[in-house]
Amino acid sequence: MPHIEETLNRLATAFTVKDIMTPCAALVCAPNNTQATRVSDDNPDYDVIPIRQEATLTGYFERKFGRASKIMPDDLVADGTSLLDLVDILEERQFSFVLTRQRIEGYVHFSDLNHQLVKLTFYVLLEAIERTALSSIQSNCDHEFLKKELGAERLGQIERAYKRAGRAARDLVSYLNISDILRIAAKVSTVSVEGRFVKAIKKVRDGAAHSAENLVSSYDDVKMLAHIKRECLRVLGRPPSQFSA
Repeated sequence: MPHIEETLNRLATAFTVKDIMTPCAALVCAPNNTQATRVSDDNPDYDVIPIRQEATLTGYFERKFGRASKIMPDDLVADGTSLLDLVDILEERQFSFVLTRQRIEGYVHFSDLNHQLVKLTFYVLLEAIERTALSSIQSNCDHEFLKKELGAERLGQIERAYKRAGRAARDLVSYLNISDILRIAAKVSTVSVEGRFVKAIKKVRDGAAHSAENLVSSYDDVKMLAHIKRECLRVLGRPPSQFSA
C-alpha cells in the first residue's frame, strides 16, 4: 500500500481544475452587456453570468455589483491548477474562468469546492494529519491517560461506542475522533495544530466523509478551508508547493 503522503501527492497531480469546472458549453451566458441583467434576473441561482460573443467568453455580469466587466488576466486560472492550489485562488476571488491553451474553456465557482474530487483530496489530507497525530500519542493511550486528557464524560462516550461494537471492536483509540486526537497531541507531543483550527478541521473532515454534507456553505468557509489546508501542510512538514501540479 502507498504511504498516505504519496497518495496525497498523486491526488494533487491527478485531479485539477479541469476535472471540476463547468465547461463553456454548459454555462448560462448573455450575448452582450445590455442583456446580461435580464439573463441574471432569469437565473437567480447564479452569482455570475458570463458574456459570450461570437462563441468566445469576453466578460461577465456580477449580480452582487449589478455591473458587467471584461475578463482580465486576474480572472483566469490554468486548467492544470491542482485542487489544493485552487482553494488558495478562490480564497482571493469567488470565481475564475479556466484557461486551456490560451482559450477560455470553462468556469469555476467557490461552490465547486464541494465537488467529490475536492472532498476526496481533503479527506486524504486530514487522514494524513490524523495518522501523524495518532502515532505521536499511541504509546500513551491507556485508560487513565485518556481519562486525564479527555475527561470522564468524553471517555464514557468513547467506552460506550467501544462496547457497542462488541467483538468487532479493536481498541479505545479507534473510537477517538480527529478532535480528540489533535487536542491530545497538542498537549503531549510535538504534533501541534493551532487550537482555533481543531473544531474547523473536524467539520471539514465530516464534510469530506459524507456525501450529503458540504466542505463550504458560504464564501467565508473558503477562507477557513484555505487556512486549514496550510495548517495541515505545515504540521506534515510539507510546503504547499510540494502538492502542486
